[in-house]
Order: sequence, then structure tokens, then C-alpha cells
Amino acid sequence: MLGNDVPFLDPTTETFSFDGKTFNVNDNRFFRSRFEKYLNSAESSSELDEAYRAAVQDILNTLSPHNRNKTKFPEAVAKLQHAAQFPQDAKLCDSLANAVYRVYLAKASAGQLASLNKELDRQRRQLDWNFDQWKDAPKSGQARKLKDDPNKGKGSKAADPINAGHIQRYVQRIAETEAERVANKAKMALSDVEAKLEFQALIVQYFLQRRFEHVIMGARFYTEFFQDGAGRLEFEEGSEVEQSFAKTIGFNPTVTTLDAFANEAIRDVDQAVESFSFLLERGEIDGATRQLQQAFVMGEYLPTVQSVEREKKREVLGYAQNSFQLVNSIEVKDYGLADELVTEMREQASDFDHSKPTAAINAAKLSSNMRIRSAKNAALKGDEDSYEKNITAAAQIWPSNPALTEQFNLIADSADVQQQAKLEFDRLLGTQSYRQIFTNQPRFMAALSDDPERLEALKEIAYNIQEIETTLKQSESLVKAGNSHAAWEIVEKAFQKFPDDVPLSARRSDLSTEVADFVRALKRAENLEERSQRGSSLAWFLSARQIYPQSEYASDGIRRLVDKILPEDGAEPVGNSQETGSSASL
Repeated sequence: MLGNDVPFLDPTTETFSFDGKTFNVNDNRFFRSRFEKYLNSAESSSELDEAYRAAVQDILNTLSPHNRNKTKFPEAVAKLQHAAQFPQDAKLCDSLANAVYRVYLAKASAGQLASLNKELDRQRRQLDWNFDQWKDAPKSGQARKLKDDPNKGKGSKAADPINAGHIQRYVQRIAETEAERVANKAKMALSDVEAKLEFQALIVQYFLQRRFEHVIMGARFYTEFFQDGAGRLEFEEGSEVEQSFAKTIGFNPTVTTLDAFANEAIRDVDQAVESFSFLLERGEIDGATRQLQQAFVMGEYLPTVQSVEREKKREVLGYAQNSFQLVNSIEVKDYGLADELVTEMREQASDFDHSKPTAAINAAKLSSNMRIRSAKNAALKGDEDSYEKNITAAAQIWPSNPALTEQFNLIADSADVQQQAKLEFDRLLGTQSYRQIFTNQPRFMAALSDDPERLEALKEIAYNIQEIETTLKQSESLVKAGNSHAAWEIVEKAFQKFPDDVPLSARRSDLSTEVADFVRALKRAENLEERSQRGSSLAWFLSARQIYPQSEYASDGIRRLVDKILPEDGAEPVGNSQETGSSASL
């Protein structure tokens, strides 16, 4: 819809666009894990799920513009409290109810200020009248009665210089009263603006979280509270959100716009799920998978997505996993595995378009084999430089090409060259120079073809370096996406396996600086856990999870400590009673 203002999956490029950014869904670790978890999870069809959906629909019906009941909004607020009790809601209805209450408080405050201004206006008019009596007394030639002056009937003294101070005090009191009245008006306007901005921020947050049903609820509450037509959303000038809407629709949207977007998104998701079921019945697994991916990306929390039967989702699970693995195998240039996956996917889905991956695989194989043939010709001519150049290029194009192991026989003095390569390999292995071994992988692979033990070590090193490079690329993508915490976690996991790799260690150091508070909380929690201070350790793990809610390290630590503090078999917790009591209180 209108560009990037709602999540959109482009099936032609397998990219997911949102908020002005584009992601490859098949190359995104976070999306892959969430989608596979969804495909393996049971459908949300329990009595509790049905009751929650009924509660949400009841709220939407109550807030409907067609409902003319004057008590519909108090009823809707009461129903929000009921819906918030369901775990599926994640307390979002409770947050909306709190926002409604804040608006009521702002309206009540504005009413009190209006009453105060009314009284101040009455006092000002009285002061103006008294001042006129003093000022005009000499012109009338007779005394005038004053409302609050003790010297009634002595207006002829008003022009006396002695009474000039009395007139000055009237002027001062009039100015103070007017200033207070103007200040109260400003407070009333500010209170109304703050209430609007807070409510708008909550609606936009629900929209970005893809909680479209809650967006509709909030929009309808907003329309009732603020009936002056000022529904235009105010974004910080120059912010990413403001630029995103400016580039797509050319202006900042209104609350009504988000309401329309939410309804359109719900309709689009419903159609995608319906298309998924139809394509699945016809055996078109590829199309069904793409439709389900698009529905999941846009409306993960909508009832139509959550209610898809697990058996249907399992029918596309294997195909989805193969598609993710196909992208990874092509990325690391394992074209042999990629070819096997394409063959398997063609058997799984009759509608699978294999033209693009097949073309990429065949082109890489052909290019690598041509380089090997050029290397053979160079070896026969004794041109070692050309041989090294071509064999290196062949290995870079397709590192696991079986023909690479055959090239050792092309070297004139094969025995000496092979022995020298083995000695150099052993030296580099002893000094843990894995990166240098990886750089010279084609030469070592040819030289170690008859040595299974060394060849296995070489393959393991190559696999480890590829894993490290993949981790570094993933961390770079996560940092660009604004998720440095997730980038640090995947780098930290790789660092635990490969602590001697210099680029990995440098990336870990850089990311640790960017998320210093999060890392500090985790390390403090781990240190306290080692010293069996479980309560304090749990508190620090909770602090780390508060910084980054999706943290696997924090979740694992919390789970470990809870199992120790509150064993499932009912046994007494291990550790000193004081620390256990502290944990229980937490």
C-alpha cells in the first residue's frame, strides 16, 4: 500500500520492506527462526484463544461508528480491562485503557482551569470598574460609590496625589489577574496537546508492532475524545518515521489514515491466508509458502494467521527450510549442496521456479571448471604463475569442486611440492595461523589429497572460517538494521568457539563498546552466578533482558537460576537461605 508505509513482502525478490528499509527474508536469521517457530507451533484454537478473539471483537463492535449508544465508550473501557487479562493480548489493552484514563485526567484538569479563569475574569471586571471610579471622579465633580474602597462617597479625593499609590495598586492587581488568566489558558492548551501527542504515539506504536486491531480501537477512542478535527500525526522533524511517510504519501498521515491502513492490512492478510489454503490444496507448495510468509510478516498476531492448522503449516516446513538453506549454500559457494537442494525442492513443489538458482549454480560450476582446465594447460607448459592464478580463481568460485583435488598431478615435481605443502601446512597449523591456511586452501587441498587426516583438518578449518565470515556478515547486517544487541550475541557465540580469530575478536570488541551497558549486566550476572549468589545474579540477568528483551543469554541465565531457586520436584533450593529469599522476593 503506497510504498513502505506498511510491511510488504515482494515475492519476486524475496525481500521484506518496512519503514524505508529492505531485508532479504531468506537471509535474515531472526525472521527465519520466528517463521520456523510459527510453522512448528500449534494453531491458536483453544477456548482461551476463542474467548480473547470474542473479547477483541466485542470491543470493536462497541466502538463502531454505527453504534449510537451514548454509554458505548465507558462500556468499551471496561471491556479493555477484560481483554487485557488474556495472555495473547500482552497487556496492550491495559496500556490503551491507561492512555484513555490519562486523557480523562487531562480533560478534568482543563475543566478546573476553565472554572478558575471564569473567577479571575469576574475579579478583573470588578477591578476595572473600581479603577474607572477613581480615575473619573474629578471629571464628574461628585463622589462615586466604590465596591471595595473603605472611603465611599469621597471620590473628590481620587485626583489627590496622595491617592496616586492607591490607583497604582489597582493597575498592578489588574495586570497580575490578567497574567494569571493568560497563563491558565496556556496550560489548558498545553494539557490538550500533550494528551493528543501521547495518544497518537500509542496508536503509531501499535501500528509499527502490527497490532492492527488495537490500532482501530485507539483510532476510535481518539476520534471521540478529540472532536476538533485535529487528527494529523505529529512526527519529529527529520526523523526516520517522518521521512518514511514523506517519501511514500508526501505528508504526515492522520489517525483516520492509520485506521484505514489497519483495516486494509487485515483484509490483505485474510486474503493471503485464504490463498495459502487454496494453493496448498492444489499442491502448489512454493506459492503457498510465499503467501503464508507474506501473511506472517504483515499480520503475525492477527487471528487468521494464528488459527492456521499446524498440519497445514508442517506441509510447507520442509520446503521453507530448504529454501533458507539454499540461499545460505549459494552464499558460501557450496554449489554441490545447492544443486542437491534444488533437485529436492523441485520434487517438493511442482510450482518451484528453479531457473534462477539453477542458472547461478551452472554458471559457477562452468566458470570453476574452465579455470581448472586453464590451470592444467599452464601446468603442462610449466607456467607455475599462471597455474597458481587459475587454480586459486577456481577455488574462489567453487571451493568444494571435486576436480581441485586432481590438480596435484599436473605439477612437474609433485613429490617435493606435496611434501613442502605438508610441512608448511603443519607449521601454520602449529602456530594457529588458520586465516593463512584458508587463504592457501586450493594449494593445500591438492597437496593433501592422499592424507585423510590432514585433509580433514583443512576442511574443518575452511568450514570454521566460513562460519566466522558468515557470522561477521550477519552481525554487520544486524547493526545496519539498528539491532546491535543481537549482533553482539551472535558474535559472542562464535567467539566462544573461535577465541583466537583476530577479525572476530575485533568485531566483538567494537560491538561490546556499542552495547556496553548490556554486556556489563550480563557479565556481572554470570560472575555472581559462578559465586552462587543467585538472587543478585537473577536481578542482573533481568536487567540485561530489560535492555534487550530478545536476549538469548539473558533468557538462558534466568531459566537456569529459576530452576535452581525453584526446583520442579519440590526439593529445597540449593544455596544459603538469605540469597534464596532475596531471589524469591524478586
